[in-house]
Amino acid sequence: MITTEQIKQLSTAEKLQVMETLWQELTAEGADHLASPAWHQQALQQTENAVREGEEVTHDWELAKQSLRNKFR
Repeated sequence: MITTEQIKQLSTAEKLQVMETLWQELTAEGADHLASPAWHQQALQQTENAVREGEEVTHDWELAKQSLRNKFR
């Protein structure tokens, strides 16, 4: 298992890649295995309302990830 100290030694780009890999592994099991906290539905609804009202903007996830990777290289 990877330790906290090993994680601290990773570059930002490597940390982002580890996070992405972990998320892919978690979501591969299906939504039934991931229980959202009670507040999460409310937060999603608030964000959805903000987008609908033009108070919040959305970004393509793949483009956002690439932008972050480029920024932290």
